[in-house]
Amino acid sequence: MLTISNLDLSYPGYDPLATLSWQINAGDQVALLGRSGTGKSTLLAAIIEGAPEVTKRSERIAYLSQQPALLPWATVIDNVLLGFKLRGTKHSSDLTQRAVDLLDQVDLGALAYRKTSLLSGGQKARVALARVLIEESDLVLLDEPFSGLDRSTRIQMAGLCQQLLAGKTVILVTHDPRDAQDWLDTAMVLTKDTIKGPYRLNEFGSDRALIQALDGDL
Repeated sequence: MLTISNLDLSYPGYDPLATLSWQINAGDQVALLGRSGTGKSTLLAAIIEGAPEVTKRSERIAYLSQQPALLPWATVIDNVLLGFKLRGTKHSSDLTQRAVDLLDQVDLGALAYRKTSLLSGGQKARVALARVLIEESDLVLLDEPFSGLDRSTRIQMAGLCQQLLAGKTVILVTHDPRDAQDWLDTAMVLTKDTIKGPYRLNEFGSDRALIQALDGDL
């Protein structure tokens, strides 16, 4: 599904970051851990933009950035269906109903026709997640999708992702292994020098084990 060969995450004029190679098979679902500034978001950007070091078998990618990136003047349901509009796909009654059903699943059904400018931060995060989940992409990239949510809602959204993304290839960027443990089993760790793993997420049951992995010592 995805092959990364000697990808340098560094920027000119900044401290050097990792150079990495990584093979991701179709159907793999992996948490990507790492300290702030190690280049996790940069890695996702390289995949999306099609860097020369990245070979992927799917051109259709669903991506959730750290910021919801919603249209504040548009309604919740229009934001969920934005990708289809940008591709020129007509909003059929079946597609609209899928969006309505998905909003019910993220507990926003009652707000489907409210402008997103009137939503809380956690509600905006769930709209952005719904916009990714309605796509039928084989490759799904999620950058801190649960960061603005309380713990109980994180667990609920992780369960929904597990259900709706079954069989998809997924990279979930997170700082907190607990977000991934509610859904995934496997993790890779991006250090300042390279990418390490795979690890079993249950290996990070203690903070000490997580810190050692983030520092490249595990």
